[in-house]
Amino acid sequence: MSKKICLVGGEDVHKRINLSQYLIAAGFEVTIIGTSNSHFPENISYFNYPLNRSLSISSDTKTIKWYRSFFTENKFDIIHTFDTKPAFLLPLALLKTNTPITRTITGLGTIFMSKSLRNTILQVVYKTLHKQVKNRVYKTIFQNADDKNLFLKHKLINQSKFKLIYSSGIELKQYKSLAKRTNKTFTFIFVARLVYEKGITFLLEAAKICFEKGYNFKFLIVGPLEENSKRLNADILKKYEPYAEFLGHQTDVNQLLLSADAMILPTFREGFARVLLEAAAVGLPIISTDVTGVREFARNQQEAILVPSQNTEALVSAMIDLATNKDLANKLAENALKRVETFSLENVSKQYITIFEEAINQH
Repeated sequence: MSKKICLVGGEDVHKRINLSQYLIAAGFEVTIIGTSNSHFPENISYFNYPLNRSLSISSDTKTIKWYRSFFTENKFDIIHTFDTKPAFLLPLALLKTNTPITRTITGLGTIFMSKSLRNTILQVVYKTLHKQVKNRVYKTIFQNADDKNLFLKHKLINQSKFKLIYSSGIELKQYKSLAKRTNKTFTFIFVARLVYEKGITFLLEAAKICFEKGYNFKFLIVGPLEENSKRLNADILKKYEPYAEFLGHQTDVNQLLLSADAMILPTFREGFARVLLEAAAVGLPIISTDVTGVREFARNQQEAILVPSQNTEALVSAMIDLATNKDLANKLAENALKRVETFSLENVSKQYITIFEEAINQH
């Protein structure tokens, strides 16, 4: 008899489709709920539901009510969450039920990257909610040790109820081509949500400086603008239009990666930078920052050039080094291509299946 699992996420929950196929092959019947507009295959049941990325009492109450209604009408052997908000909202909604709940902490979100008064308050709320649900969660999966240590330090999880699985895995079978990296104009690509903590303003300023130094580089900026603050807004981006191409949200990121010569991600912090796996899988050399969620994949001068975060001068230097040193670019690309095999979805899915089956059997 098949085991019924529900995967819960947000706008990028379609990224769990490949994992779902491994689960189905292992005898699971998969349902996914999220806010994605992507098409889901016929062997996966998909439901859209209300979820607000930001903390909102009214929106979050609506989400909790939806969870309670949905999971009353639909029974599962196990429920697993993949996004920041569902990680505490779902067990909060199902506090008085007993279906096993597991979750992946894919990152701590932007509230842990700033010491502003607002974020300090939000951190208190975040920790309080996690403490409230920690006994309801069978196991919490972390993608880096720093997130795990923070949860243990603040007693947001029980000592024996966690597991480290680096990354959500990447389906290497889907990456059949390598980037040619033969553009006449050396082309860097950045792929991420456009929020300040991804280091986008430092990247754009570095692009401008490279131009002023006489380097004719091309910069492709892929991702939606998701911030409107003094630090980052549409007007700020407009000032950098002479130095970068803003492509917004794109559905076929793989083709854009294949058209580039190098990946650049000057992030402040990640859960695990999946986009670096995608870049490595198509043979792109990488420039990123020496931070949590990056260093779990890449070592400096081995799989990537890693620079200090929020350092424009270091970015400029790294860009020039990579674009003008073909041997270095080739070495980084080759090393990253080998390294990415460790994070194959086949390997990662086996670890998840073991946890899911263990939770079901113990229940």
